[in-house]
Amino acid sequence: MGQGPSYPGPPETKFRVIGAGMSRTGTKTFNEALTILLHGPVHDSGIQSLGGPMNQIKAWLDIMDLAPKAQTFSEKKKLDWLISDVLDGYVATMDCPAATLTPEIMRVYPDAIVIATTRDEAAWWKSMDYLNSLMGTWYLPLVVLWLSKTQVYGIWRERFHQIMKWRYHQEKIEADTLRKHEDHLRQVVPPEKLFFYEVSQGWEPLCKILNVPIPDRPFPHNNSKGDAAQTFRDHVVAGVLSWVFILTAISMITWLVRCQINERFSMGTK
Repeated sequence: MGQGPSYPGPPETKFRVIGAGMSRTGTKTFNEALTILLHGPVHDSGIQSLGGPMNQIKAWLDIMDLAPKAQTFSEKKKLDWLISDVLDGYVATMDCPAATLTPEIMRVYPDAIVIATTRDEAAWWKSMDYLNSLMGTWYLPLVVLWLSKTQVYGIWRERFHQIMKWRYHQEKIEADTLRKHEDHLRQVVPPEKLFFYEVSQGWEPLCKILNVPIPDRPFPHNNSKGDAAQTFRDHVVAGVLSWVFILTAISMITWLVRCQINERFSMGTK
């Protein structure tokens, strides 16, 4: 939230970083920092899978559907192809659902390093629980039903729940999910390729990880709690307006049909 979708760069763009931090660990700030340091587009899978181009939205829905049940060689190869198709042309990816699929992305990009943004667990859960309270409202899928792209939110949420049950044995993000996720990363990522980073530390430790010079510009800050709330409100308002338009159109059509019926009935009784 607070950022729009990004688009892939030229074919020679090298994928370098798997941003494996859980949502609400500073991923949007990290996105902007990597875009500056790696001089290329970053694929925020949360934004791209819900508000990106339709081909990327469909690809992420396919990835989320296939990942938990890919067992055969052909299924795993299909998953690899889907991941490479959606991430080729980017220098990095981050946020959910991609962060939950770190081992699968590593299989496609074995030379990439894994950087997990992290933060104090209690502070993280306070922020995450607030976002859950917004995105988990029962009426949101109904309100945005007529909005372009956001119509897929209900499908997206169901498939993300399936990934959560498969990977962490819980249906949704809960208070201990950050710990479970980071423990999982330690189990599946080679130690020499895994780095934990707090965006509050600024440029220096991140530039050291990436082996790049510190840029002569302020460290970015993005996606505050207020940004999340504003984005939610914007979607609700747009959704309500779309319903007003649809219901007004239905009312007008109904009125016109009734007028036609009444007119014919009147002519028939004369």
